[in-house]
Amino acid sequence: MIEVLVADDDENVRESVATALEDEGHRVTRACDGGEAATFVGTREFDIAICDVRMPELDGLTLLRRIRRASPRTAVLLMTSVGHPEDAAESLREGAVDYILKPFDPVELAREVVGPIAAGRSLVRTFEAVRARSRIVAISPPMRALVARLAIVAESDVPLIVYGERGTGKELVARAIHARGARRNGPFVLTDCARLVQELRPSASGSPERPAAVGDAWLRVASGGTLVLDGVERLTLREQAHVARAITDEHVVARRGASGEPLGVRILALTRERLADRVADGSFQESLYYRLCGVQVRVPPLAEREDDLCHLVVELLSELQAPAHPPTLSPDAWRLLRQARWPGNVGQLRSALERALVESGGGRIEAEHLGACVEKT
Repeated sequence: MIEVLVADDDENVRESVATALEDEGHRVTRACDGGEAATFVGTREFDIAICDVRMPELDGLTLLRRIRRASPRTAVLLMTSVGHPEDAAESLREGAVDYILKPFDPVELAREVVGPIAAGRSLVRTFEAVRARSRIVAISPPMRALVARLAIVAESDVPLIVYGERGTGKELVARAIHARGARRNGPFVLTDCARLVQELRPSASGSPERPAAVGDAWLRVASGGTLVLDGVERLTLREQAHVARAITDEHVVARRGASGEPLGVRILALTRERLADRVADGSFQESLYYRLCGVQVRVPPLAEREDDLCHLVVELLSELQAPAHPPTLSPDAWRLLRQARWPGNVGQLRSALERALVESGGGRIEAEHLGACVEKT
């Protein structure tokens, strides 16, 4: 369920749209004109606002601008008559995620247009509900260098590739970049590339004037924020082509409004491999590589971060165990952790500690509690 604002001075349209949305399980607020809609926007945050372009008191485009300022995360869809195509073009320039030409089927609108956006909003809430680590542990020289580089690249809007071995914390780095940049108040949307490609494939109902990718839910909900593409190196050449077309659309790529507010989507790609090597052997499209690679950031493996190990253990245990019952480790357990190999990096370390807490019953962790979870050198 999501919160939807429906604003139209035509009661028949307003009620038919609101009823179709309510039948799909959404909570709907009705506004009979732009002025009343602006009042609601000033006091509540909506997931989606569906507004007519031509209304008394306040027209839809003016209302769109107010919503973008007051609630950047609200997806705005504008309804316009077939005889006014200029309204549609202007709405997209101002940041609307889509426009609907009247007359239309309210049930189809609720299912085919609002449905994907609602699904995307649900995913965003899920991602945000996952407790992220509070900070990046950076005691070692490689990690101090990485944090210094993040401070520079975070303020930019250029696309970025974060690469490193599995378990090194690439998602944490992406979150840090988002949190420190101008898009920090916008959504942070993490998606597996294989799933994204399913959304980007053209559909029979796609608008002939615009790429079908513009209607993709993932790109819509990330508007004004950051879209993270995880596993881009696993895409086939054909799938890479779908992604390349999507991120070159003028309504998707990162840009700024007249007053400097973030528009579009900043793209971050997470990958285990250096994509330049894949380009060289012909398994990755050069065109997509250059669209993703404004800046590259390498996350060092745990083998290069010896000075961080003790601090990481403390940090991870504080996440895994209630603060009122901080766990302790025996000298033998500490020794085992320092001597172990960590091919799975921080991800493997976290799993080992999580299992050790279970084996120890939440008490003192001994070497035997770590057992087969670690690989000795």
